Amino acid sequence: MRQLLTLLIALALLTASVPVLLAQSSQPTSQQTDQKKDVTVYITRTGKKYHRAGCSSLRSSSIPISLKDAKAKGYTPCKICKPPQ
Repeated sequence: MRQLLTLLIALALLTASVPVLLAQSSQPTSQQTDQKKDVTVYITRTGKKYHRAGCSSLRSSSIPISLKDAKAKGYTPCKICKPPQ
């Protein structure tokens, strides 16, 4: 009987927290959006794509740039390393 009561309490606590977790993950907050734009990505001297650090496409050059600036300059995300968008 005691185990059943413990199980019911645990289930009630889990069930109560699910809507809160779903609400938090549904829409990015403006702070999360701002942080995403402060992310550093990398470009090359001659390419048109931006990359994550360590991408195999960065062998010839690797120039750090903010995600926001890279997008403003017309760079698009690399399909190999899939950097943040």
